[in-house]
Amino acid sequence: MRVAIVDDDNELLDSLSGLISNELLAIGDSSKRISKFNSGEAFLEVFKAGDFDLIVLDIFMGGILGIDVARKIRESDNDARIVFCTTSNEFASESYEVNAHYYLHKPFTEKSVKSMLDRLNLDSYEVAKHITLSNGQSVILRNVIYTEYFGHSVTIHCKRGEDISARVLHSEVESLLCENSYFSCCTKGVIVNFHEVKSLNGNDFLMSNGDLVPISRRKSKDVIDAYSKFKFDQLRKEALK
Repeated sequence: MRVAIVDDDNELLDSLSGLISNELLAIGDSSKRISKFNSGEAFLEVFKAGDFDLIVLDIFMGGILGIDVARKIRESDNDARIVFCTTSNEFASESYEVNAHYYLHKPFTEKSVKSMLDRLNLDSYEVAKHITLSNGQSVILRNVIYTEYFGHSVTIHCKRGEDISARVLHSEVESLLCENSYFSCCTKGVIVNFHEVKSLNGNDFLMSNGDLVPISRRKSKDVIDAYSKFKFDQLRKEALK
């Protein structure tokens, strides 16, 4: 989960960052990335569509207000979850305009942050998450079984529907997919989705569609360690349900 927190109170910024980090760890998201910004201007200087899954905005900040930051976000990004943190519901009507998902009231508590993450239903969000390739094709991440690169094209083997063939660089697909901890480049030109691994057989992954995908010797330790960590996090997440 990629989270941005924007608040001009550094103490509250650190407090909320710690609470969200702890809750995400508790639900098995060990690959979380939390970025902190102490003004709307600082956030907008670096913001690009698709950079964040969740953006938490203080409404009343010196300079640009959180509601105006949200409007800027929605000019290019309709997918990020937006949460406003505030002491009142003064901007409740405007929140509908920018498709805000939640109001987090100050002061923050462990209970209120957990309620926020529960209400956001992050599991369903993760299932629907997608990337857009440079050729304009959209790919739902959890529909990917594995990818392979050959003859200047990437073939994306899918769970539902036909496989996708795209004339794009492997490095582009790798950077988009492997930003998510459940994807791994296990051998040259091949990226697997750990969710779709049925079993690890020596130095091969047996995938959900029955294909065997090799793990290169050079990458073996890192890939197997990453897969083991993924499995452990999944078991811990199930145990917490």
